[in-house]
Amino acid sequence: MDVIDHPSQSEELVVNKSKFIGYAIVAQSRSEFLTKVHNIHKNNSGCNHIAFAYQIKAQSGIDSYFNDAGEPSGTAGKPLLNILEMKRIANSGLAVVRFYGGVNLGTGGLARAYSKAGMMALSKTKISPLISLYYYNLTFKYNMLEIITNVILKNNGTILDKNFGENIALRIKLTKEGAGEIIMHYPSISMEPIEQTS
Repeated sequence: MDVIDHPSQSEELVVNKSKFIGYAIVAQSRSEFLTKVHNIHKNNSGCNHIAFAYQIKAQSGIDSYFNDAGEPSGTAGKPLLNILEMKRIANSGLAVVRFYGGVNLGTGGLARAYSKAGMMALSKTKISPLISLYYYNLTFKYNMLEIITNVILKNNGTILDKNFGENIALRIKLTKEGAGEIIMHYPSISMEPIEQTS
């Protein structure tokens, strides 16, 4: 799966006097995504609809959701979700703001307009592979700190917490490949997985 790397706003798409503006959004959770949609809505006061769809990677699989925002069923949010599914994009979503121009577009016209505005937003973004990170607790001697820090950073990892006692204890996020490298090359390090992924 891939993820939207640099979210963006598309140019306006005008169809029979209705104005559509697409947005690509990055989010790690449903609540983060909905907060960003709310902010887009605030920045487009007076819009008639803001349809959206997202796919968020969860422990149980992919959490997919769409909202037609008062448009006829399946004409607004569903085409946006179809784009995300077709492009295999997760931890991301699309939102399209519509300012109604007084002319009804029909269900086919609406679906095409929302889909085109979503694709326009997506075309202005950078797409990157989705990297799954896993949480670990590490314990090791002080002389290993620089080596382990380099392995973590080289493998797209992050140090979340440090504790300096008799030994160094780190809480980290790391790819499975990075964890495998530590286990294989540094057997003196205690490495314990934590049940949580992002």
